[in-house]
Amino acid sequence: MNVRLQAIAEKQGGVFSRSQALTSGCSADQIFRHLKDGRWVRIRRGQYAETVDLSALPTWERVRWKHRQEIHAAMNSLRSGSVAVSHQSSLVLHDLPVWGLGLDRVHVSRLDGLAGGVVAGVQHHVAKPAQDDLTVVAGRLATSASRAAVESACTASFEQAVVNIDAALRADNLGEDGVRRLLELIEFWPGSTTARAALRFGTKLSESVGESRLRVFLREHGFPEPVLQVEFYDSHGLIGRVDFYFPAYNLVVEFDGLLKYGGGSPEVLIQEKRREDRLRARGLAVVRTDWADLDRPLVLATTLRQAFAQAGKAA
Repeated sequence: MNVRLQAIAEKQGGVFSRSQALTSGCSADQIFRHLKDGRWVRIRRGQYAETVDLSALPTWERVRWKHRQEIHAAMNSLRSGSVAVSHQSSLVLHDLPVWGLGLDRVHVSRLDGLAGGVVAGVQHHVAKPAQDDLTVVAGRLATSASRAAVESACTASFEQAVVNIDAALRADNLGEDGVRRLLELIEFWPGSTTARAALRFGTKLSESVGESRLRVFLREHGFPEPVLQVEFYDSHGLIGRVDFYFPAYNLVVEFDGLLKYGGGSPEVLIQEKRREDRLRARGLAVVRTDWADLDRPLVLATTLRQAFAQAGKAA
């Protein structure tokens, strides 16, 4: 790829069009050969990118990478200003979680009043976003993180909706007025019952997909409502901030996400052990959960009920 085309591609998520390649000095024959020998890959008709080895990435990140390229390719193919990237596609551009949401097609919202539907693998939505709900992300006009979260929540489960709304509230630092405006905005949208429930339950204090899912789990299994992100101190200073604290039980529940604890390296595990010892020395009971526990809800529910019962007796 020549320098001129590379500069264009870098502004478009690595994607470039056939016409951009030609005007940057590539011949039609070069384009054909680059595609044939695997140096370039076709994202959609007339839209290409350099081939990148993604084998070292986890599956979910490869899916996000490819969807991001599909977004840029679709936007290159559409008239400028006619649409904005929306729904889960906008969440991908914002680099926010899309846990449980389908990325099989690019989602855009029409700004020009034309009809919706699926065209060339792109889902066109007709609900035109207000100017306050639009922003520019990665060089593309897109709905805001919070708008994108409620858009996608209308076709999601409650758990999926909470995960993505929590992340969006955190990204936009949305306060009560902002939440109230979104609730009014989506009141009559198809599927908004789940979205509105998730928005009322949402909080920017959940700091990961796992923490959001665990919050939903606690709610659905009838556990007391926790206080989130509480800091504890001892005579040596700050012990740390815990994910879930239940004051009436002196109980702490932590979610051990891979990203949060650096993949379980020995140094990190030792630090966490010392942190947990200091919390216990403060008279707190500590329960640790992880991704595997969320896949075994009955076992997790039993473990937590036992912990609450023991903590209640101690209190």
